[in-house]
Amino acid sequence: MMFKRHSIAIPWLLSYAAILLVPLLVSIVTYTQTNRTVAEAINRSNNLILSKVRQDMDNWLSDIDRLSIEIAFNPQVQELLTIQGPLMPEQYFTLYKAFESLKVYQSSQRSAHYFVYFPSIDAIVTPEISNSSEVVYNHLYTRNPIPYEEWKMRLQQRYNGGYVQLGNSAANENGGIGDLAYVRSVPIGNPSSTIRGNVVILVDDSKFWIAGSVDYIHNGVAAILDKQDRVLASTSPLVEPMPVGYKELAGKSGVLKASYSGQPVVVSYISSEATDWKYMILMPERVYWDKSEYIKKATAIGLLVCLLIGGGLAYLFVRKNYSLVRALMELFQGRKNVVIVPGAQANEYNFLRQAIHSTITENEDMSSRLTTFMRGRFIEKLLKGKESAIPLEQSLDAYGMHFVSDAFTVMIVRANEDADMPLSAFRSAVAIAIDQAAGPMVTGYLAEMDDWLVYLLNCDKREESDDRIRDASASAIANRIAGHMETLHGISPAITVSGVHYSAIGIAKAYDEALEAMEYQSVYGVTGVFLYSDMNNTGMRGEYYYPLEKEQSLMNSIKAGEYGYAEAIIDDIFKDHLEQRKLPLKLAKCLFVDLVSTMLKTINDMSSISDNPFLESLDPIERLLECRTVNELKGQLKQILRNICGYVRQEQAGNRHTSVVQTIVSIVQEQYRSIDFSIVSIADQMGLHPASVSRIFKEGTGTPLLEYIAKVRIAEAKNVMQEPGMTMDIVAQAVGYSNVRTFRRVFAKHEGVTPGKYMDLL
Repeated sequence: MMFKRHSIAIPWLLSYAAILLVPLLVSIVTYTQTNRTVAEAINRSNNLILSKVRQDMDNWLSDIDRLSIEIAFNPQVQELLTIQGPLMPEQYFTLYKAFESLKVYQSSQRSAHYFVYFPSIDAIVTPEISNSSEVVYNHLYTRNPIPYEEWKMRLQQRYNGGYVQLGNSAANENGGIGDLAYVRSVPIGNPSSTIRGNVVILVDDSKFWIAGSVDYIHNGVAAILDKQDRVLASTSPLVEPMPVGYKELAGKSGVLKASYSGQPVVVSYISSEATDWKYMILMPERVYWDKSEYIKKATAIGLLVCLLIGGGLAYLFVRKNYSLVRALMELFQGRKNVVIVPGAQANEYNFLRQAIHSTITENEDMSSRLTTFMRGRFIEKLLKGKESAIPLEQSLDAYGMHFVSDAFTVMIVRANEDADMPLSAFRSAVAIAIDQAAGPMVTGYLAEMDDWLVYLLNCDKREESDDRIRDASASAIANRIAGHMETLHGISPAITVSGVHYSAIGIAKAYDEALEAMEYQSVYGVTGVFLYSDMNNTGMRGEYYYPLEKEQSLMNSIKAGEYGYAEAIIDDIFKDHLEQRKLPLKLAKCLFVDLVSTMLKTINDMSSISDNPFLESLDPIERLLECRTVNELKGQLKQILRNICGYVRQEQAGNRHTSVVQTIVSIVQEQYRSIDFSIVSIADQMGLHPASVSRIFKEGTGTPLLEYIAKVRIAEAKNVMQEPGMTMDIVAQAVGYSNVRTFRRVFAKHEGVTPGKYMDLL
């Protein structure tokens, strides 16, 4: 049992092992610090060498740069630059003077090999020779030369003081001159001008390293790297390319680790202050560890001895201490209904802890659950106005509640239908939001009732006595609660807030107001925070206007199958009563009943629908009763109207036009003589919309209604004109025209002649 998987002996043994880790860690740290000290000493040595190399090299490179400028501005060189070849006999003396003037600079120990190339005459002048470029090339480059044409092409390019590889020089065997040269184009400082010449200084690579520096780099290799990753010089030949590139050598100096020839190396480098070169030393990594090998062996032996002795002592101490734990386990085991549950914490200590505290925990949990339940029941009684045999003050003390004043406001908090959150989780989220929104200075209690949460807010006496101020305070808290829920959980709860009421009796009134506001909020689809006081604003009147003529128009539109007009009537009613004014909830329900009654009466008047299976499938009553909001009711009403009007148009398409057209024709024949006769008067008599009358007549006859009325009047006018003594005014009024000009225009349109000419022809 001692060394079972989750036994407490395992952590004890691990703790003793952790103690053993102390000398182990100390030894490792000491060994690491020792190696680091050795490495730092080698790095400091390398840095000193590199710093000395940089100082000497930068000074030497600066001398080369100044030398190139002096040669470029030499008067004899400048005079020779003006010659545009070929050379004339009298100009050879100028060439000779330039040749003699270059010997002056040989006395400065800066460089012993330099020349000036003049592309216009294809000539090179050195302190030793003055001839064509090809002759000088053959004189200087006799060992592994680059092709002459390539060498000449490089000399003809523009350089603003740069280092160029021109091939191995013949002087390399004796004078140490390599393939690197410093080139500066003349004239200086004008990159757009034509090149007159190039000053070339051959670099002596024997000056690249200080004397004896190789002895101090511990069998390493020193090298110079330029920006193009070219190795300009090295203390020994390199068998492979450089293990690091120029871009990896960031900063002015540093140390990198790399691999060279299959061996790990340490690269120390420093940047030149005169050029873009990097001076570097590649040193085998084993150099760092050779000097610490003895320390490494001594440390390993000491650690092994420490682990062997310490491990044995740790086992003995764990075994002795565990005997006490075993005795306690035997004492509690079988007496307490506590078992070790498999898991990371299932050990003897956990078992003993559970056994000791189980009774206390059970009692506390039972007391807490009972108090929470009884407090909820007590708040529910207060909200519902139920009387209690226990005095209020005594109940408050029993449930840990305290009212700071006799003013109360009730909030109902509900989750929207689209919120996918269990009620228990929603309650926890609301409780947290209330704590953040209300703060410690606000007294309130949360209870769960039905499918929503009720927050009883006790208004502080320190607030203003005006109820409107307190309403604003409750509204502000409700808005903060909604804001926290939206931010933390992405839920926009629906919150209704009652007015302020006083005493315990007022709590029930406040709850009723919150319920009524919640019902209003649901019916009208109001989201967010809604106050009970918003239901009684001055814009609401205790009446609604639904006259018989509007009801009759709605019924006629349904009977005629005119969904557009029926929809316009419904929209007008809803806009006037439920959007602009928002009727009180009870009156809104009455208006809903009236609208439903109108639809039912219309359906009952239409026997073809009331006894038809279509009505059963439509099921308008059930669909309307399922609506819970104004928008849902409006949508269902419109959908039912659309279905009924579509069915009416389909059923009455066969005989409807004939009946209506006959009625229109009879009305026209009877009333066309009246000056007030129009399509509007026909529509009023038939209970239809004027546009419907015109459309039905044209669909039934193929003739527009206005044109038909004009034809009837013109036919009668021709009959009246045959009577003796008729004037144009009498004829026009006899057929219903109050204006002679209108009569004359209509008559001419239909007959092709004016009424006067027609009468002359009689």
